[in-house]
Amino acid sequence: MAGSLPDIIGEYMVAPERLATDGLQYAGYFEPNRIAHGEVANLFVFLQNTVDVPLTINVEVELPRSGTFFGGGNAALEVAKSSFELNLARAEAGLLTLPVMATEHAKAKEYSLTLEIKTKVTGKNERLRPAEYRSSFDTSLIDNSVGLNLVGALGTTYIEKPVKKAEFLLNVVDEEKESEGTALQHSYQTLFSEKEAEISRRAIHEINLRRVQLDSAITVESLYANLFSENTVRFADVGLPLRIGEAIILTKAMTYSANYFLQNPNRYNGFFLPIWERSFEMEYSTTDVMDVVCKMGYYHLLKLSLAIGFGLVAQAAEKQYWPIEERQAVINFVADNVETGETLELDFLYLPLLMAGTFISNKLVLDGEDARHSLALMKMARDSRKELFTDTEMGQANKLYEAILKKALS
Repeated sequence: MAGSLPDIIGEYMVAPERLATDGLQYAGYFEPNRIAHGEVANLFVFLQNTVDVPLTINVEVELPRSGTFFGGGNAALEVAKSSFELNLARAEAGLLTLPVMATEHAKAKEYSLTLEIKTKVTGKNERLRPAEYRSSFDTSLIDNSVGLNLVGALGTTYIEKPVKKAEFLLNVVDEEKESEGTALQHSYQTLFSEKEAEISRRAIHEINLRRVQLDSAITVESLYANLFSENTVRFADVGLPLRIGEAIILTKAMTYSANYFLQNPNRYNGFFLPIWERSFEMEYSTTDVMDVVCKMGYYHLLKLSLAIGFGLVAQAAEKQYWPIEERQAVINFVADNVETGETLELDFLYLPLLMAGTFISNKLVLDGEDARHSLALMKMARDSRKELFTDTEMGQANKLYEAILKKALS
């Protein structure tokens, strides 16, 4: 049945057009995409099997040459092997890494490296990933779902383009750099297998079976109470003991983010499925719903809260100040540090989490809460943080937060 396996490519890169050949979808890019003579760039190609049988993949690399339009000349780019074979099991998705070096013969220009990928499919087969998909995920707050563990649950919009050969562009600049002796041998890493597919199926089955119980357990009040305690411990562990106002507003931001997914059926599994998949993978009991969310799900929810936080700050400012690459780097850095207990600088607590929490504070008022008092405590905490946003590059963020706080208190 088409579409019974989650999309994997979309979790790692934006690829609205998938290249395809006989049971295989793929997409890729060079990193970095600009190198000098003697330097190496990695061509990352994400592959996923779309049929219910194994695939044998033969890759032929066609290297550009330094001659004229009609060919000839010396090779402008170099790889270790121009031909090799890969095998993908049923359901498998993975990453092919192909190191490419600019030779001394390369001119300063954009070169096209071509991959010709041929596949062998054994016997009759049925599609397990569709040729086209349109996601219903609303992008008003999260404009890019790469790296947020959402695509497997909610999908991403793409369409296949059948090709015989695929071209990947790499810029070479007219500079001489001494080669560091980097190995050019290609490598392959499995990112998703039948094991993960089975865990995903189990997780979906249990979420559907326990939907009523989940909904009754995950209320705004229960989320807030449990996350308040979890936040206090987690941020103290990274060297940021929270003031009372900060703890309140941070927990509001994360509760708001969870509710953003839970209150919409098109987003519901984006919250629960990654948490239940991780729990099953770690053999962690899912009996106590709030315990699972706060322990196994904290990393996932923190990432979602950071992404939504940037979206809320953009709403407050009526523009997005930070490019997607910078936002993704902040999301990963903060979530990874909090998860592992590594030290975190104060600026990363405020931007975007406390800025967003301040912006929505009056939209999420808890039973018995005096919203103005909570914001007053937040202002006291902010005023005591003399070291906040002292970097000249953060001057814009400082002015923006002052404006958000002033409006919330008005």
